[in-house]
Amino acid sequence: MTVLGLLERVVVPALVIFLFLGGSASTLLGLALVFRPEKALPFIRTMNRWVSTRRALKQAELPRAVAVPSRKGRVWLALFLLAGGLFAIYFLLLRVEIPRAALVLGVDLRRWFIVGVALQTMRWFLIVGSVLAVVVAALILFLPERLAALETRMNKWYSTRHILPPQGESMRFPLEMMVEASPRTAGWMIAAASFLVAAAMAVLLAARIAG
Repeated sequence: MTVLGLLERVVVPALVIFLFLGGSASTLLGLALVFRPEKALPFIRTMNRWVSTRRALKQAELPRAVAVPSRKGRVWLALFLLAGGLFAIYFLLLRVEIPRAALVLGVDLRRWFIVGVALQTMRWFLIVGSVLAVVVAALILFLPERLAALETRMNKWYSTRHILPPQGESMRFPLEMMVEASPRTAGWMIAAASFLVAAAMAVLLAARIAG
């Protein structure tokens, strides 16, 4: 299945069904605001429950201290990284052959993407990672002071609570306040707009089934 076929057979029908269901639900909500505002407004307040991300992500915001391994452990780690990195570089550069595929007319787009882009990108990503492992191993063995200074600089901790303003945690619901002020007017507007969306999606679904 090509990319265009995937879009036509899966993505577009799923989007149409999603818009049809969402439009139908919004139409019912608008009609409820028009004819039963005393029940629709408490339902809206219940659905607008606020969850603080600062409380939910509190444990992720705490800095963690990692134990430093002994000198012997660091040497073994360096030898492992050195051997594994050199073997991976040799294997990826000299033993793994990925055929080149150019994007020309008549070539399958999926095959070109997998062979010509995804696999080549993954291969060079692994090669760069292996070179980095060899460099780290060399620093552990021969320049441990430089590595310690680099680790101190790279392990600097940043808290999102200091980056994001506290006002971002304040709950704002101007739409709900407008709906509560004029529930029937808002209900007619929501129902009309949602009905147009649901009707258009229903026509597209009927045409697709008939075709």
